[in-house]
Amino acid sequence: MQVTEKQRSALAAVCDALIPSIQNQKEHQAFWQRAASDMQVADKILSLVDTLGEREQKDFAQLLWLLASPILGLTYWGALKSADQLSLAQREKLLRKWSVSPLPDLRKGFGSLKKLTALVFFGDSPAGANNPNWGPIGYEGLGEGIPCRKGGYQNEKINAQSDLSYDVVIVGSGAGGSVVAAELAKAGQKVLVLEKGKYMPQEQFNNQELSMFNQLYDGQGLLTSGDGGVTVLAGSCLGGGTTVNWAGSFRTPDYILEEWAREHQNPQFLTEAFQDGFNSSELKNNIHTNEVKHNPQNQALWNGAKALNYKIGRIPRNVANPEDIAESLAWKAQGFSCLGDRYGIKQSSLKTHLRTAVDYGAKIMTKAEVTKIIIRQGEAKGVRVNTMDETGKRLSLNINAKRVVVSAGAIHTPSILKKSGLQHKDIGEHLYLHPTIPVSAVYDQAMSPWFGPMMSAVCDEFTQIDGNFGFKLETPPAHLGLMGVALGWESGKRFKEEMLKVKNVGTFIVLTRDKFGGRVTIDKYNNPVVQYSLSAYDKQHMIQGIQEACKIHRAAGAKRLAIPHNEVTHHEVGKADFDAFLAQIPKKKWEKNYFNLYTAHQMGTCRMGGVAKDYPLKPNGETREVKNLYVADGSAFPAASGVNPMVTIQALSYYVAQQIKATIRTVV
Repeated sequence: MQVTEKQRSALAAVCDALIPSIQNQKEHQAFWQRAASDMQVADKILSLVDTLGEREQKDFAQLLWLLASPILGLTYWGALKSADQLSLAQREKLLRKWSVSPLPDLRKGFGSLKKLTALVFFGDSPAGANNPNWGPIGYEGLGEGIPCRKGGYQNEKINAQSDLSYDVVIVGSGAGGSVVAAELAKAGQKVLVLEKGKYMPQEQFNNQELSMFNQLYDGQGLLTSGDGGVTVLAGSCLGGGTTVNWAGSFRTPDYILEEWAREHQNPQFLTEAFQDGFNSSELKNNIHTNEVKHNPQNQALWNGAKALNYKIGRIPRNVANPEDIAESLAWKAQGFSCLGDRYGIKQSSLKTHLRTAVDYGAKIMTKAEVTKIIIRQGEAKGVRVNTMDETGKRLSLNINAKRVVVSAGAIHTPSILKKSGLQHKDIGEHLYLHPTIPVSAVYDQAMSPWFGPMMSAVCDEFTQIDGNFGFKLETPPAHLGLMGVALGWESGKRFKEEMLKVKNVGTFIVLTRDKFGGRVTIDKYNNPVVQYSLSAYDKQHMIQGIQEACKIHRAAGAKRLAIPHNEVTHHEVGKADFDAFLAQIPKKKWEKNYFNLYTAHQMGTCRMGGVAKDYPLKPNGETREVKNLYVADGSAFPAASGVNPMVTIQALSYYVAQQIKATIRTVV
């Protein structure tokens, strides 16, 4: 992306308004005096944007043009000057106006600038050293001397003499692809797993937030919906989402399986054969609900829900403490396993299904992006892939296969199918995201939400407030970069004040089971785009979830609450009318980019079902348009699962793998 010096200067000026240098503070003087420019935030943002797709770069280039133009003044009824010619007070006024502007693009611009600035300033670790902002805040890393798990996978290299024919090619290595790979490799099939992300040995997981986002997440952790309204957290590395998720390992509730069977004509969901997939996943991944020491914010959720007589329970988790790590250190390290799990505590696909697949002869190729499925006479015959040879030279080649399984996730799977010529009207439609919003509160005691089990308690009081729809209340692992992103911004000084308190902040998340989904389209650059608007129906549940999260925080002993919205509203517990505070929440403008909405779960877009015209997949996972082309990932869900979907994906993929094995036996 071409950037002029004027544009770089304008960007730096805005970053310094978001996080300014403040003088004459008695405590933590270096922190207060440190501005965004002291950490080269603008230059680092530009480097990050350079790694994004053409559409995102074009959008950011337009934002830079506006910041560097005198026309900028028209956007907030201010001086007709570029951002770098404005005073700090003028720049803060500009940002406040943008954050609540009636123009969606200006709110999107504010959100992008604030997110990137906060993520870099608080989440970056210059040259591998600790970020200088961490000490005053009380953020602690894991320290040195903890052994990491070494060993790993060999990458399949390609050269002119390579045999490029396989029985099965699997696109994606996450919860779905890894299970299919293990099952088919055990059945004697010659299997190749293709992963567009990279492989990082566990010893390279450095527990540094921004570094791991850049290397393990889709879009370097910066992926958003096309309008910027939803931040999408999705793994893009060997092991996919299982490498970066939060260890929650729920079975699909029976009432959801019954809904999928009845309303979408999928009788397989109620069979013993499908239950075998759950049993296999739980055994393979050491999933359990054993007694666990909650971290303070999980304990707060537990205590507050109990005080209100709400349904609260322990979350099944796929963790196992290594014998050579002290139990106390292993407990702390769990909070960092969303950044790659350096110590092998989480039983991700890297430790389970992919290991089994390789032990039975499967091959793995990373940094291999599938551009289309090769189809001849209505049958899948292989894939076209962009990868590199053993010298590192980029090349594009065909890989032959008798069967192809696409497990690239609910965003990329429909894109691959569309680019391969499949035309079913529902491919890319019905995108469900479990739209999620964080609700934070300040406590008297230290919460240190970056340590301990990421999520170990769940409140299920409101999962079926209207039929099968409602919301869960859980907790997230909270590291400083994402905490800065989620925290409301009122002024540069207030933002720093709030960040100095985050060690005492506990956060609950409202995870909504969305009834009305979005879609995935393909832009002019041939890349997938998430299109999603929160429906009025789902928004009602989300708002009720915010209110209930506030009630639980208060019951757990929180001292100050804040509504997660650009129009920040605080509540001092015991000093103001709580009911009046709750009553304000539905009155806010809950339109896109007035608040931070997140998703770590992407589902639908290639649904399986019994009616051919409405479901691109048969109930066995095979596409209706192309023989021997299967889908095994969250995109096959008929509707949102209502729970963290990893185990559901694994069970579904196990079932699809058995269907594939049956066809192999039939052919033989």
